[in-house]
Amino acid sequence: MQMKMQRRIRMIDIFKVYSLACVFLPCVACQIVFVFRSRRRGKGVSAVWLSWLNVFLLYLWMVFDVTGIGTMGDIMRNRDHPIIGGYNFIPFDSFGIGFFLNIIMCMPFGFLLPLIWREGRSLVRTVLTGAAFSLMIELTQIFNFRATDVDDLMANTFGAFAGYLAWKLFCVIFGERLEDASDRKHEAAGYIVLAMAGVFFLYNPFIIIRGMM
Repeated sequence: MQMKMQRRIRMIDIFKVYSLACVFLPCVACQIVFVFRSRRRGKGVSAVWLSWLNVFLLYLWMVFDVTGIGTMGDIMRNRDHPIIGGYNFIPFDSFGIGFFLNIIMCMPFGFLLPLIWREGRSLVRTVLTGAAFSLMIELTQIFNFRATDVDDLMANTFGAFAGYLAWKLFCVIFGERLEDASDRKHEAAGYIVLAMAGVFFLYNPFIIIRGMM
């Protein structure tokens, strides 16, 4: 019994590291290219900014891990009937404690986006990016046993809005924000798409399960 428990814990750890690598590998590759090009142009890259960027990527991985997004592995595993998730398109139909937990989950998104990127300092842009991020997650969940839920979409979007307000309050209390914030347009969206694509296309835990059986 104890051996089975230890084996289960070890498999969970393997899956965590695997999914983390799927998020970071494409994004770190992009960072390396960016740093190399910047140095060729005689421009430096702030270590503080890179640190915050990787905090943001770690946060994205945590959201993917908690929400359980659908992947290409799910589609291949259920190729005869790939759409197996539930759905709810009626607002507030599944309203409950989960609604508020989703708000809390997405507040760091609304806080980190304007902290790291100057274009995120627009309320509308941050909220729309949060809504698009949530929509991508919800759409992939039709491929696994999760549910595509309009309530989750609304809660996550409101969480991004609340996180942005928290960032504004932080700036009022503690003064100026991150001075090395990036002014490159659409960079935040690019990293979000890369992280999402990394998990969607590269993460397939069923391969590991078959290999360990």
